[in-house]
Amino acid sequence: MPEQKSAFDTPWFNAQDNSFFNTLNKSKVPHLVLTAETEDFDEEIIKQWRQEGFDTVYIPLMDGDDLYLKRVHNAGDSFGAGEYYGIVAYGDAGNVILEDHRSPNTPKLCAIVAYYPSAIPSVKTKFPASVKVLVHLAGSEIGVRNTAQALGIQGKRKTTRKRLDPGEGYGQSLKLGYHAYTYAKQEAGFAESDLEEYDPIAESVAFTRSLSTLQKGFRLEPKLEATRDELVDSTKAGNANKTAKNMRPFAHVIHGPTLTGGIGSKDIGRFYSNFFSPLPQSFSSQLLSRTIGTNRLVDELLISLTHSSVVPWLLPEIPPTNYKIEIVVVSIMCARGGLLESEHIYWDQASVLAQVGLLNPKVVPESMKKKGVKSLPIVGAEGARAIKRGSSGQINALIKEW
Repeated sequence: MPEQKSAFDTPWFNAQDNSFFNTLNKSKVPHLVLTAETEDFDEEIIKQWRQEGFDTVYIPLMDGDDLYLKRVHNAGDSFGAGEYYGIVAYGDAGNVILEDHRSPNTPKLCAIVAYYPSAIPSVKTKFPASVKVLVHLAGSEIGVRNTAQALGIQGKRKTTRKRLDPGEGYGQSLKLGYHAYTYAKQEAGFAESDLEEYDPIAESVAFTRSLSTLQKGFRLEPKLEATRDELVDSTKAGNANKTAKNMRPFAHVIHGPTLTGGIGSKDIGRFYSNFFSPLPQSFSSQLLSRTIGTNRLVDELLISLTHSSVVPWLLPEIPPTNYKIEIVVVSIMCARGGLLESEHIYWDQASVLAQVGLLNPKVVPESMKKKGVKSLPIVGAEGARAIKRGSSGQINALIKEW
């Protein structure tokens, strides 16, 4: 009797790419259970996750652990057949959630994010492969739960205190069996805007990491490029109303070298309508590179123009010089819920000033001349051209010893 083949043996099945398999384990709607110790929770956080497209419910940590976990699981299981869910837990709720989900007992759960729990599972803990796990730790110490074993039989779990490496900046990665970052310079509560411990920078960094974890769990693709393109189209057209609609009310745009831009969608709209547009007819831009993250997009652009009219964002209050300018501009855009949260723009202003004749590298302060300085370390258009080409005969020309 011939051997029977299953559908998994067919050429059609074997030819499918990864995107096909991803669709087999993807929710139509990403469901999220938020949980913390308090009966009420920060409305801004709930709103923030909903703006990112998550169907969000809040479950407080009340009663005992068993009843609490039952309510969390019931909420997750209620989302319908084939629908997955994630959990974002704050404070002591994170302790309970992490401890309960070390075993694969919730097949519909695809991601867990815990903010500043007071205790975490053993550093060697391996969560189910189907669940993406991320932990944000605050303070200088953390409790670590370990299970004693004797002759292969698990005993009681014991919590020991461990010091955390303060790390650099916001969020040092820890080498654990799951993803974890330590924000040792922050206190528990740094991600909640209604608490005194709130820190907007730490919250922003942590949120990006949290969103990335959930997107991976749900197999979601960021839509940053569409947001970016809509903003570029509306600003170039000078359409202030459309630009404002693509921004959060308290968004900000700052050109670092000249401190121009706007704070709040109204100011930004006015800036783009009255001071950014119209651009000189000679203006052109070329995208050199684009890096797309979870909720941040970084563009590296080659900008070229003839300074034939006043350009307030580049050379405020400087009358036309008719010199050509070539610079590389870096734009870092942050979006939340498909709307602009911020944009920071940088370029070499010394190069701009040198190219239009406002800064002469040969003019050196007397105090520096006495120390042997003959010229200021400034390059013109060749700096931008070298970045575009990836090479230049003038590389390290400013370093004598080269």
